[in-house]
Amino acid sequence: MTKGKKKTNRRLKRTVRKTLGTLFLVSAIVVAAIPTEGLRAEEDAVAQAAHSHVDTHTGAKYKVSIRRNAPEKQSDLLTGSNIPTMDNLIPEVAEGTTIYTTGTNETDGSNYQFAYIQNGGDWSAILLGYNKDNTLPNNTLTIPNTVNAYIQPTGNLGTGNGYVAANRLGNPLYYEAVTPHIRMVDDTSQPILGDDGVTQAKDPITGKLLYVQVEETYYTGEIKPCYATDNAWKNMDVLTQFFYYKEGATGKTVFNAEDESGDPATYANYANALDSDHQWIKDGKVRYIGNQYLDSTLDPDSNTYKWSIPSGGGYITEANASKGIFAQAGNIGTLIIGEDLIGIGNCAFYECTGLDSISFGNGIKVIGNYAFAGCGSLRDVAIPDLCSLGQIGDHAFYSCTNLTKFTLPINVSYVGDYAFAECRFLSDFVMCNYGDANDRSNLTELGWNVFENCETLSSLTFPANYNEAVDISLVKGCKNLRYITARSKKMTFTEKEDGDVYCFDCFKEMLSGDPVNGTFYFEGRDDSTIHSFTRENCFAFSYIDYNSETTQYEKLDKYELTVQDPNVTGKTGRSTYVVNSNNELISSTVGENVSTLEIPDPIGPYHIYNIGANIFANNCNLTMVSLPASVVSVGANAFKGCHNLATVIFNNSSVAIGTDAFKTQDYTGAAHRGSCTGVKNDSDNSPSVKLTFVGEVSPTSTPYLYAMSEDGRYNNGSQLKTYVRYCSGWPTNLVVQYNEEKGVSELIDFPAFSQLSGYTNETNYPYLTDAQRKAAGTALDKYTHNQTLTEDQKQFIDSALNVVIPEGIQAIKDGLFVEKENADVAAASLKEDKTVTIYGLDTIEANDFRSEDGTDAAQHLKAVNILGNTASIAANAFEGCAALETVNITGNMSSIGDYVFKDCPALNDVTLSGTINSLGLIPFTGCNQLSNVAFLGNDYFSCDESIIYGMSGGAKARIIECLEGRTSKYVKPSELAGVTSIAPRAFQGCDALREIDLTESKITTVPEYAFADTAEMRTIKLPTTCTTIEDYAFKNSGMERLEASQYLNLIGQHAFDDLLKANPDPKDVVICSPENSYLYNYAKLKGFTVDTTPLVEYFTVNFRDWNEELGSYALVPDAEQRVKGGEAATPPTPAGKSGEVFQYWDPDPSEITADVTITAMYSKEDPDANKLTVTFQDWDGTVIKEIKVSSGGSIADADLPNTSNLVRDGYIFIGWDRPLTNITESFTTMAQYKALSEDDIVVRYINSVTKEVFYQTTIKKGTVAPSIQTPTVSGYTFKEWLPDIATAITENTDFYAVYEASGSNNGGTASPGTSTSPGASTSPGGNNNNGTTAKMYTLTVKNGSGSGSYVAGSQPIIVANDPAANQQFSSWSIDPANTKIASKVLSATVITMPEANVTVTANYTAKSGSGNKTNKSTGSGNSTNSNSNRRPNSTTTGNVSGGRTTVVIDKNGLSNTGVVSATVNGSSDNFVIKITESASASEEVVKALMAEYGNDISAIKYFPMDISLYDSTGNNKITDTTGLSISITLPIPDSLITYAGNNKVAGVVNSKLDKLTPKFSTISGVSCITFTAEHFSPYVIYVDTNNLTAGTIADSTPKTGDAIHPKWFLSLGLACLSIVFFMKKDKKTLRKARA
Repeated sequence: MTKGKKKTNRRLKRTVRKTLGTLFLVSAIVVAAIPTEGLRAEEDAVAQAAHSHVDTHTGAKYKVSIRRNAPEKQSDLLTGSNIPTMDNLIPEVAEGTTIYTTGTNETDGSNYQFAYIQNGGDWSAILLGYNKDNTLPNNTLTIPNTVNAYIQPTGNLGTGNGYVAANRLGNPLYYEAVTPHIRMVDDTSQPILGDDGVTQAKDPITGKLLYVQVEETYYTGEIKPCYATDNAWKNMDVLTQFFYYKEGATGKTVFNAEDESGDPATYANYANALDSDHQWIKDGKVRYIGNQYLDSTLDPDSNTYKWSIPSGGGYITEANASKGIFAQAGNIGTLIIGEDLIGIGNCAFYECTGLDSISFGNGIKVIGNYAFAGCGSLRDVAIPDLCSLGQIGDHAFYSCTNLTKFTLPINVSYVGDYAFAECRFLSDFVMCNYGDANDRSNLTELGWNVFENCETLSSLTFPANYNEAVDISLVKGCKNLRYITARSKKMTFTEKEDGDVYCFDCFKEMLSGDPVNGTFYFEGRDDSTIHSFTRENCFAFSYIDYNSETTQYEKLDKYELTVQDPNVTGKTGRSTYVVNSNNELISSTVGENVSTLEIPDPIGPYHIYNIGANIFANNCNLTMVSLPASVVSVGANAFKGCHNLATVIFNNSSVAIGTDAFKTQDYTGAAHRGSCTGVKNDSDNSPSVKLTFVGEVSPTSTPYLYAMSEDGRYNNGSQLKTYVRYCSGWPTNLVVQYNEEKGVSELIDFPAFSQLSGYTNETNYPYLTDAQRKAAGTALDKYTHNQTLTEDQKQFIDSALNVVIPEGIQAIKDGLFVEKENADVAAASLKEDKTVTIYGLDTIEANDFRSEDGTDAAQHLKAVNILGNTASIAANAFEGCAALETVNITGNMSSIGDYVFKDCPALNDVTLSGTINSLGLIPFTGCNQLSNVAFLGNDYFSCDESIIYGMSGGAKARIIECLEGRTSKYVKPSELAGVTSIAPRAFQGCDALREIDLTESKITTVPEYAFADTAEMRTIKLPTTCTTIEDYAFKNSGMERLEASQYLNLIGQHAFDDLLKANPDPKDVVICSPENSYLYNYAKLKGFTVDTTPLVEYFTVNFRDWNEELGSYALVPDAEQRVKGGEAATPPTPAGKSGEVFQYWDPDPSEITADVTITAMYSKEDPDANKLTVTFQDWDGTVIKEIKVSSGGSIADADLPNTSNLVRDGYIFIGWDRPLTNITESFTTMAQYKALSEDDIVVRYINSVTKEVFYQTTIKKGTVAPSIQTPTVSGYTFKEWLPDIATAITENTDFYAVYEASGSNNGGTASPGTSTSPGASTSPGGNNNNGTTAKMYTLTVKNGSGSGSYVAGSQPIIVANDPAANQQFSSWSIDPANTKIASKVLSATVITMPEANVTVTANYTAKSGSGNKTNKSTGSGNSTNSNSNRRPNSTTTGNVSGGRTTVVIDKNGLSNTGVVSATVNGSSDNFVIKITESASASEEVVKALMAEYGNDISAIKYFPMDISLYDSTGNNKITDTTGLSISITLPIPDSLITYAGNNKVAGVVNSKLDKLTPKFSTISGVSCITFTAEHFSPYVIYVDTNNLTAGTIADSTPKTGDAIHPKWFLSLGLACLSIVFFMKKDKKTLRKARA
């Protein structure tokens, strides 16, 4: 090929490609521009349902559906399906077939379009069109049994007369219209006689005989069209009296019409309609409502339509559902179908939302796909049981939400996919017309998801001859389903094996929650396939059988459940349980390889209350058994011989346990199971397998009491006595065992830090969940590395840090706590301090918190709380617990032994119960940080000035112990006055004491060791009542002087041994007693220095006062005093100081302990001495300022404290807590603050001239600060705000009002400084700076917030406090009464400050007596209250519940709460949504409205709400709502109903309106509003009354999303092809390089 030709070819190819590309692109644009019928959202409900096939099933698009024809069936249905196709059920009308119309019915205005075709030898009318805009009497549509045919006039038929009758061939029909005429004819019966009277006269001209002339009527005829509007022909004989146009034919008169010649008239080109093809279609049988829609063309001349089958056949499917013949006809309420109608086509009555009832005739054979889908009002469907109905198409009654019952006729063979899906109130579906063996039914196959989301359907019974395997998707979403009965022995259920999204487990999960709660069961015969199915798939099963005598199927009172061990596959891992209606476990079979037995509950509708005797005996493969909470008794020998059983979990604490029920080691079986080799013993002859019960540790727990008694022995006769160990379970994990020797229950184990990871061992701790074991494995590491812990990990750590010993535990194993501490230290040097809280324990023994040998103590015990009935604490029980800081004993303890808390140096906080009546010797010795012991209402003991006293009759009687934490060195005689005895060792170890004066006491004996180990002691004085000093009373005391009377006459042999001062020289100790007294002589004998004069220490006191003459301070003459040590000096009268007032003497002369000079102190004279004092305190009690004010006066704004220095993190100052006017007494007023949220920022407004803060408020981050009125400044004119007040801000900001001097020519401006931070919260008008200030007025809000000082014209927000229980906000009262307020009846509103102080009060009333009424509502919005008409109630508060969502309304202003519904999107959990009134929410709403509409919102009517989400209990608020939203329907608030569709809805985010798009509807006559809440916080329904339109409530019940028309796929494909052609490049051949 030449180079030129190649180039030409390339150009030609390029041209062709571009041309094709252009054609494809133009085609794509044309296709896209083709108008389509709107694929309405209503149709999408259908499309969505069809789409769910793809989501839910694979292998075929449908299981049961009436497909159009054989090719479509092969494409869409499962291979081998026997379901007939639609073309064999309802004839398909071919293109070009004549379409007739019936004309308009004079009664109801209806008219139909139909085809008239022959099918199977019979001629039938197929309805294909209907005028939907007619008015039906009583909204009743009766499908006609017969129709008459008319067509559009054509050709020579003329115009303007409407439709004309037609025949089978589509020809218009005509009739002969005759016109009568009169002519004179001879009456041959009356001859005219001649003159002779005899002969008949003749005509003289013609000679004809003459007769008498009479009138004769004759007719002429003409052919006229048979117009429907012309009644002249309608009674003519159809068989003989009609004509049709036929060129060349001659029609003969049928009414003896004559032509001009008098011959019988004939009509050229018309033929007599004598055969059936040409005769009028009159009373044609209506047998079908078709599957095709029609195109129509209007003839403007005749004003008539011509209908035709569209190109492609016009077949109706879910994609064009609105084209159904009667689809979306809103005027049909009652539908009556006659006896002759055979078939109803696809989508025939789709979304006839007003359709209430249907009555079928016996002739019906098929109901097409989507035939009645979306008929939400349909309640009653009457189909004769014995009618001919054989097929119900897919989605036939889809989403007929008000349909409550349906009886399937006997002859129905096929029910299509989703046929009754979304019929949420369908509670009664009958498939068996008789309750016995004669339950005749032809039912052969049910489709997928037939009953999906039939939420009230409670049961299904399949007839005895139904043998199909049904997919479980049949009942998807039937969450109220209680049982399914299969009378056939062959029927079963299946799930998809290829990843079907709805499976058996999904079904079980659905029925595990409310309202069924796992009580669902299948029902069938013992030898049925369904029985095997339930065992293999672990469904509950109820036994039934056929009773031939009663001819009824009867229940056998046996309910069975098979459970598959998750760790064992196959049959050997299945255990089966059978109960009866008395909740008795009557039999059980344990799988051969099952070791862990979690006994189920419930089993169908019943529970296991009683486990019979011997039920599980000798099952030696069992290692763990979990008893459900339902079990209340375990029979004798129930688990006897289960010798490998290690753990039994009790979920109920009230279980009666029979004799030897858990005698596990006593095996009596014939042979051991599987590989078991028999009972084994440890080296000590105890059972190798230790039996542990897990449950509540409590003195009322019967399993616990069983284990803690002789009954708790589980060994056999040859083994060592061994008792059940009892574990408290998660999270405390305490282990208790019966101590036979002591006869008590004893704590033998609790979690130690070092042992936490050991809880991951499933064998040792089988009662823990996987999550708990996982938490145990990581808790310690995360804790020690300060990482965030999960809730499980927190509980686990807490179990080791805070040991709680509950009631029922009587003792602690000796040395247990020290043993645990040692394990921690040895394992990882873990030295975490512990708290022990004791509710149990009979007594605390000496070695409970010490080592078993008593040598060590618990070193990491930080706090002990004894709150139960522990009777006593043994001596030295807590000795040496070095970390012990707190002891709290508030239970019923009676005694504390000797030295109980000895040497606990950290102990500083002790509280003892009022029941304690005995304290041992110095229980707190060595506790040098302890200075006080709190006795709670104790009549026996008290603690005063660090000395514990025994009390008698309310008076101090006995010194029990002087605490070593006492700070005073001297014990005064007045402290001990009246005391009659000292406990041994009472002052031992009190090193800080220097002098003890007992002279006012009445003690008789100084007991042994009373003052031992008091190294700093110097003087002890005994009263005259003291007669005895016992041994070692002063051992290791530093006492230098002892004073006693002559009455002391008994001294122990070792009383003065080991006196520190007596060694080496006894003379260093002075004994003072009367000469020759027993003590005097004893002291001389011992070598002590003796003295007869009691030592009284005196000190010199001088006074210094102001001397006016000297102008300085000077000693007061003659005022020197000698004062006994510890007593008070008497000061002189102050001399006074000019201009000042005496305040006090310094130092205090009340207790003299050394020589001292005391000075009179003065301060300047207070001019306000006689005035009242108002003290201003900050939130923490700090005094900010005191202001003096005359009685009856007020505090001026200018005198208020400067609050700019007040700082409280997270709060803003809002005012003072009481009015500051008409003051009549001194008082303290507290600063009031409002808590700031994370999004709150503080905004201050500052006068740039005076530099004063004249207003402050808070706003949300990212919002614009409100613009307020600026104060007037003399000589200045306001210019602007700096920074720009219209700019959104994200941090605390000061806005400066910038002024310029009035009349200034140079633009002189008063500008702010550089400060941009508001600093501390500032009270409006609170600065005391000099200069011109704006006049501030006080707003006082009672029972609410918003108080403060404001300039006139400002608009502060006031918010009522949240009401008390059973109260509700009613209104505001305001003074002055003419103050402008946006709304008096809303709890959050705005007032406009006048030039006066204002007081507003929030008023409350009791809630109405109606209380909280409860209605039921499904989560998707369908009411289920018990009223038959489901009308709403009229409460203002209430609960609306059902499904998975409960709505609690506790807010005034919402009537008709029965229509409330809500759905939580994004989770399948159960929730409670609370709609309440909240002060904070109301305030946020008002701020947002002001941000939107300006400060004046008086024209805005609004209804604020706080919408919050809680868990299913309604107690725990959910704060993390990520991914959740709610669709909620509410009645329009009472105050806004009149504004109809003008209402708007918004959430409030950062004090701005987050506007939503509401939808309005009418439910049971109540105007409702629906919106989707994306967050849980304040919401508002509001209306701008300045901008109203003719808003009405239009029913816009939400539909699903619009479908995508197929044209878009075609258009996109064409566009892609055009791009390919444009982008393709020619291949180029590279030239070969020249040689």
